[in-house]
Amino acid sequence: MQQPGYDFSSEENSSKWRGLFVQALRKVQLQVHPNLSANEDALQHIEELILQLLNMLCVSQPRTVPDVEERIQKTFPYPIDKWAMADAQSAIEKRKRRNPLLLPVDKIHPLLKEVLGYKIDYHVSLYIVAVLEYISADILKLAGNYVGNIRHFEISQQDIKVSMCADKVLMDMFDQEEVGLVSQCAEGDSTTGELTYDDLVRLEMAEERQYLRELDLIIKVFHRAFLSSSKLFTPQDVELVFSNILEVHELTVKLLGLIEDAVEMTEDGSPHPLVGSCFEDLAEEQAFDPYETLSQDILSKEFHDHFSSLMSRPTVALHFQSIAEGFKEAVQYVLPQLMMIPVYHCMHYFELLQQLQERSKDHDDREHLKQAQTALLNLQSSIERIYSKHQPRRKQG
Repeated sequence: MQQPGYDFSSEENSSKWRGLFVQALRKVQLQVHPNLSANEDALQHIEELILQLLNMLCVSQPRTVPDVEERIQKTFPYPIDKWAMADAQSAIEKRKRRNPLLLPVDKIHPLLKEVLGYKIDYHVSLYIVAVLEYISADILKLAGNYVGNIRHFEISQQDIKVSMCADKVLMDMFDQEEVGLVSQCAEGDSTTGELTYDDLVRLEMAEERQYLRELDLIIKVFHRAFLSSSKLFTPQDVELVFSNILEVHELTVKLLGLIEDAVEMTEDGSPHPLVGSCFEDLAEEQAFDPYETLSQDILSKEFHDHFSSLMSRPTVALHFQSIAEGFKEAVQYVLPQLMMIPVYHCMHYFELLQQLQERSKDHDDREHLKQAQTALLNLQSSIERIYSKHQPRRKQG
């Protein structure tokens, strides 16, 4: 049987894994972007991401390559599942001649016995590592393209986070992975690899705080830069670029406060914190509606045309260049990607409510969550309709 709740982040285990991939990831980075470098934080962040994926692949107790393939098909979004499997199959075939991988299969193979609780064939380890290398190369390729766009020469951790936000396929993969992740949480249900209600609430609080930092970045850095020159930008210009981001920020502060209060007020006899009413109250007040406006605005052709028109003005370029070196490029390439984050975050709420309802052990709380879902049905279908028109198409290479 799999070691109960094998935790990659525990003190005992993390020392075995920490830094194991970093040197090899530097080689992967040079392979996909020979003219760039990556700092240590960036490579450590990718290491954390691929350890999460490794855990997700091991939760299903694979013993053969078809077992791993089945897990990939169930958990990786299309089309990255097909590409990752094709790459891994190719690695197995090439192994007959030489070791084709940069990631250290020989070091990972014996460690997988500890993770799974049983020994697997070397070629199964090779296949798993090939999948991890494919995903890490994909992330580094994406981040490198973004860094090249803003005319920098080093990939940072922030560059990876921002570039991934703009990639729906990678976002989907890591969103799915957060649920069913034993390694992140000691209290997880180790038999299924699923998180408990408690875990989901704790993760959600952390996620909301991170999301607030991203909204603060949009408002305090970019929004302020537009407001600082009323001669260059009319109020309509600002609204077209930022939509109702301030309302979204206000809602996020409110929601996080309600969840924190609910956790603090958990009674001794309660099976877990009860956050259903937090969502129901806000949903019935139609407090989530600003997300519909923002999605409609940010995904519209008008937004892109207006933004391109603004950025093509020499006076606008000079204004942003005068704020800081590289700031014009940051506005041009980073801001549109950051403005997509609330759209993805709103979709995340719909999934979260379903997950909480499935795991809640309190009847009233389940009812509150159900009512919140019902109240948000129209918003959900509207956002999904708006988004499906925009759906970014991923290109290989």
